[in-house]
Amino acid sequence: MTTGTSLEIQIEQLRKKMYHAYENNESYDHIIKISQKLDDLLNKLDNLKKTHKLNEKSGGRLYR
Repeated sequence: MTTGTSLEIQIEQLRKKMYHAYENNESYDHIIKISQKLDDLLNKLDNLKKTHKLNEKSGGRLYR
């Protein structure tokens, strides 16, 4: 499983990539693909955090 820290790093890298693509006037389709990948990672991080909240109640940990 991907850790929260790893996901946060990947998210930041994709944000920068998307921003640079926008700044360099790259194609709309290319920027949308990056945005969709970013959405996927953000959803994974959100799910991981939700799981962590559930595990906290039972003594589990988020980052294993």
